[in-house]
Amino acid sequence: FRFGRRAADNRRTFGYLRFEVVAGFLNALTLFGIVVWIVAEAWRRFAQPTPVLAGPMLAVALAGLLVNLLVLWILTRGDRQHVNIRGAALHVLGDLLGSVGAVLAAGVIAATGFMAIDPILSVLVSLLILRSAWSLLKASLHILLEGAPDHAKPAQVAEHLRQQVPGVAEVRHVHVWQITSGRTLATLHVQPVDDEQARAVSLAVEQALRERFAIEHATI
Repeated sequence: FRFGRRAADNRRTFGYLRFEVVAGFLNALTLFGIVVWIVAEAWRRFAQPTPVLAGPMLAVALAGLLVNLLVLWILTRGDRQHVNIRGAALHVLGDLLGSVGAVLAAGVIAATGFMAIDPILSVLVSLLILRSAWSLLKASLHILLEGAPDHAKPAQVAEHLRQQVPGVAEVRHVHVWQITSGRTLATLHVQPVDDEQARAVSLAVEQALRERFAIEHATI
């Protein structure tokens, strides 16, 4: 976020906001690596079971659970849909789920001595992380590939302008993309019914894009 706040210059005319998306993308890739590591360690423990000290395991897991709950609460007070925030939150959520799994495993081991519960719960936690990591990877990659956001598809934008903005005869060549989460831009060609009203129609289109689709900057 600190890098993303840097002002635009002659080389980066849109500024450095894409750093936020790149961070989310790298977070997703890192989560995939963590999942592979967890599964590999769980498999090793299945093949070579080792004794687990349930008491210390429970104490450490409870401490980690409290810390991760606090950090997750802090992170989710901001924009929860931002890919950078989602990436950081998913890392914390992975730790949080790991702590919950460790608490459950410690309880089972203390009560029954069933050591295999530790790697079993580790694999389950890793699968939950994998699902969230995949969602984050798709979202961040979609922005990096300049895909249209779900709330402002080009066909939807063109139809709305034709139907709702007076003086618009046709809308063509609509391109909508995001610089980062929540920062939407667009370019489009608008043909007015009356050429003499072109300026007024352009202003009306810009206002409609801002109000209906939250497009903060449009080149018309």
